[in-house]
Amino acid sequence: MHGEPEETPADGANAGRVGRPRGPRRSRDERRAELLDAAERAIERIGPDASMDELAAEAGITKPILYSHFGDKAGLAGALAERVAAELNAAIAGSLGQMRHPREVAASTIDAFCTFIETQNALYRFLIKAAMAYPDKRSRSKLIAGFAQQIADVLGDALGQAGGDTRAAEPWSYAIVGMTLSAGEWWLDSHTMSKDEVVGYLTQLLWAGLDGAGLGRLTPRGEPAATP
Repeated sequence: MHGEPEETPADGANAGRVGRPRGPRRSRDERRAELLDAAERAIERIGPDASMDELAAEAGITKPILYSHFGDKAGLAGALAERVAAELNAAIAGSLGQMRHPREVAASTIDAFCTFIETQNALYRFLIKAAMAYPDKRSRSKLIAGFAQQIADVLGDALGQAGGDTRAAEPWSYAIVGMTLSAGEWWLDSHTMSKDEVVGYLTQLLWAGLDGAGLGRLTPRGEPAATP
């Protein structure tokens, strides 16, 4: 790309090696994916305070090259947030596609969030910290909006089948994500109960509202249960 710095190893150790054939040229999207992989490794190893210098070093490139792909740290965090949201959405979609009882679906969704916070805590904290440091909060909006849209689609469909107000789906989906992420972070900091207990308590609170909205009348196939 015109104006983009040439990508070379950060230490220049292999630069100009004679007789070493170049590999196939990768697309910009493929290169971005590799850089995101490296960023995740660095964050896992260093922690949520990993700097752009450290992220670039993990990828074996210079910081200007990293900036050329993502603009700034907020841009990198936004790209990571999009990837995390897509991965978690895939896990949630798999759970939602099993056509279980709506309460079980709610529990599985909450469990997926808590598992992400637990197993990728450094990455989660990096994304939240980066988002709070920039006025446009790109990474936080992408992270939360990506989760919320998946839930809103399914929740809106379920509310429609139950004869409820489908307009509630979007604000409720954001409330579900906010509740779960906040409670999950508290759980990791406090260590006062197991993950299953946290999921159970949050599901109890969430289901009380969803059941009151009529979702308790739906069968595992998402259809209203027959009335006697």
